[in-house]
Amino acid sequence: MNVSHKVLVPCARRACSRGLKLFRGFSSAVDNYDATSTVERQNELFDAEKKRQLDFVKRIEKIRVNHVGPNDECSLAMNKYLSTPYHVAMHLNDSYVKRSALAMVNGEPWHMLQPLTEDCDLQFLTMKEEDPDEVNRVFWKASAHMLGALLQDAFKESITVIPVRSPEIPYVMGCFAYDVNLSIQWEPTRQELTSLKRMAYKMCHKKIPFERLEVRREVAEEIFANNVYKLHHLKHVDSERVTLFRLGDFIDVSDGPMVHSIEDYLLPNSKLSRFQGVSLPSDFESHHTAWAVIEDRAKRPVLLDLKPDFDNKYIPEEAESTS
Repeated sequence: MNVSHKVLVPCARRACSRGLKLFRGFSSAVDNYDATSTVERQNELFDAEKKRQLDFVKRIEKIRVNHVGPNDECSLAMNKYLSTPYHVAMHLNDSYVKRSALAMVNGEPWHMLQPLTEDCDLQFLTMKEEDPDEVNRVFWKASAHMLGALLQDAFKESITVIPVRSPEIPYVMGCFAYDVNLSIQWEPTRQELTSLKRMAYKMCHKKIPFERLEVRREVAEEIFANNVYKLHHLKHVDSERVTLFRLGDFIDVSDGPMVHSIEDYLLPNSKLSRFQGVSLPSDFESHHTAWAVIEDRAKRPVLLDLKPDFDNKYIPEEAESTS
């Protein structure tokens, strides 16, 4: 998926504004968090697990992949657990490689770098589909992940940034978001937000691929051992398998049930901040006046996940004692 042209125009907001309390009991998480060593350890564990899974494939088996669609229908013999939709696209032509945002495998959404596991029918989707809901949702999720990667590296070493989560925000709201715990109270200037925007452009132009890795939940817990927010989320994942995505050296949990409501979680003086952004696929162009309207809309605080009917089962036990 190419993300360029207009990308990641971020705005920062205190997630605990308007008297809301988020992730109560986690406000001391910054004290014991070493960002540099944590990121290094996460990537070492990610690489080790990825290698372990590849080594597990002792014998190469062939599967039949039928490419379906308006053009270039064909049947290909691919490698089970190794070949991905991206490899199929390479067998077709450069247009599929450059323009495909998502694959549909036997009718199910499939990441372009996710290994194929059985005989299947495969269709490629671009950002210009007649029904764009699926690709829009995936693009928004990828943009939010990129925003998290940007924030992880955007601040100087003296400022600790703990990734919290990418809240589930419908793309029709006009923005995506990522929540982080900052070790400072920060009110960004226009110049600082412009600097973040430039960093986003540079990240996009590097065309860093998203890496997908499905792991056991205990492996994910080891990877995020130093992040109390991720551990709290993993504690409430029903499945024993967890999907991780890596962009550069930024690793995050991708799917599975999320905390839908986070009101009454954190003390008002916490450092939790929400960064909102907006992006446009490289397949489209936008006039600067229209883009300004889109930017303004993305700056409105999106608080859909801050609901008064909060379910207390998501409050950690250590937090309940402080209420």
